[in-house]
Amino acid sequence: MIEQILLARQPILDANCETVGYELLYRDSDGCPPGEIFDGTTATCQVLINAYTGVLHKGGMRTLPAFMNVNEELLFHDLPSFAADNVVLEIVEDVPINERTAARIKELSALGFKIALDDFIWKDEFAQIMDVVDIVKIDVLELKGKALFLTLEKLDPYKVTLLAEKVETLVEFNRFRKLGFHLFQGYFFAYPEVVEGKRVSGSELTMMELLSELGNPDATPEGLETIISKDPRLAVRLLKIVNSATFSLQRSISTISEAIVLLGLNELKRWALIVSLSGTLDVADELCRELLIRAKMCEHIAPQYNSESGLSFLVGILSGADALFSIPMEELSSHISLSDAVNTALVDRQGELGLMLNDVINFSRYEWDLLSGQVEETQLLEAQSAAIKWAIESQKAAAA
Repeated sequence: MIEQILLARQPILDANCETVGYELLYRDSDGCPPGEIFDGTTATCQVLINAYTGVLHKGGMRTLPAFMNVNEELLFHDLPSFAADNVVLEIVEDVPINERTAARIKELSALGFKIALDDFIWKDEFAQIMDVVDIVKIDVLELKGKALFLTLEKLDPYKVTLLAEKVETLVEFNRFRKLGFHLFQGYFFAYPEVVEGKRVSGSELTMMELLSELGNPDATPEGLETIISKDPRLAVRLLKIVNSATFSLQRSISTISEAIVLLGLNELKRWALIVSLSGTLDVADELCRELLIRAKMCEHIAPQYNSESGLSFLVGILSGADALFSIPMEELSSHISLSDAVNTALVDRQGELGLMLNDVINFSRYEWDLLSGQVEETQLLEAQSAAIKWAIESQKAAAA
């Protein structure tokens, strides 16, 4: 059943760092990849795919393509008709390309499915299907040097889009972009590009102050109002949210101080962060999405790690602060006031907070064998599903 399958999603970005799809990675509760993810009803499957690939893009909701691994068994499974518009079929590397499988791949292509070849290494038998292949995925950690260039040479006559897998740094991203790759998979967007002598922008300074206030137990409404007022765009967008149908207030709110009184300090601090992460910082949208999801997951499972929910939310957001501000994580405490426990969790991934953060990140990145066991995998899946939905709804409200 669908609800017994663990899911993770890995973003696929284009050369402009725009998210163009998600690879859905999955396994069943017994720890083995399921024969297929389409065993549930078509309606349930469609809801699941939409939930995991829906994003807010330029103010509107979009469902991005789901890249899904297809083994030889699943290749001959009757796929639901809706999937042709929503799913890219990734033919995994151990599927033999012979007369039977080649005919089936061509049949699926004719039905409207996009075809991708996963972990690609050239074999002559691929020639019989290359006219229907749309995307070739190359593991750039495995295929290097001369072998990579020979593979690119073999692919040159075909009209395929090259996707580089396991791109982990911006240096690698730029290198493979120059080599002709158009799509990229990996967490390069979530790692800092440290620039010596970089000046912190006004929006970044405001964001840093907000993060400090989020973790400050002695924060005051007046202090928060002072921070928000430094960025007029932030103040205007917050007031729009407060006056929207999201809160259904009985009267119009015209000042930040009124909003704090009506909503409470903690609620307004959180919305200020959501707005700051939704278009005011010069970072990849996918990073902002990931941090909101990570923070909400941490909040959701905080009791299992003997942690307070607000502090756990903060740790989730701060775990990407190095990429947000292009500074090493070790230097973050010189810009933002952090407790020893938070600093230890972020820099060393130690303590209960560090354990929680590791579990959330490892679960989200399909590294389920690295989980600590402190919380059940099904609880992490529940937290992830709720967090994705919350992040989409929150960013939608922030962009309205």
